[in-house]
Amino acid sequence: MMRQIVLNLDDEAFEPFMGLLALCRQVQIVGESEVTDVLNNRDQCMKQAIETLRENKVFKHGYDFAWIMVAINQGVLDDYEGFRSPQAFLDYLYEIGIDNLPSRYSLSRAYSIIFHTYPDWTFKDVDGATETLRRKNVVRQFLTAYAAAKRGLCNKFCNK
Repeated sequence: MMRQIVLNLDDEAFEPFMGLLALCRQVQIVGESEVTDVLNNRDQCMKQAIETLRENKVFKHGYDFAWIMVAINQGVLDDYEGFRSPQAFLDYLYEIGIDNLPSRYSLSRAYSIIFHTYPDWTFKDVDGATETLRRKNVVRQFLTAYAAAKRGLCNKFCNK
């Protein structure tokens, strides 16, 4: 039986580490890549997750993107440190190929109406549980779609 592991190495450590691996006959190197490939994979997962939500008609309003941005900024995805501003989030989505984006204002407004941390959010502008649940479900469905996209990329990598 063999196991696969993925490591991130500094450029300085790469050559010595590969030299050590060469001494071990039981280790087989199946591939290597630059860190930029990891970033591209992260971006592909984000794009695919957003596209899945659009296909499933999860977004009822343009400002629904805000719930994803706020959740990411609160740390729901280890792959992202967060976005400095709503404009930075919109710029990022545009760069990875997401079009028909909402305005910066609609995302900015979200920060002033959300209380607590996901999934315990409450909203200043909502009285009923239905809309609160719908907004939380936007994030839940995003996280599910993101994880599925990540698994798909991992399976693709592992089957090479």
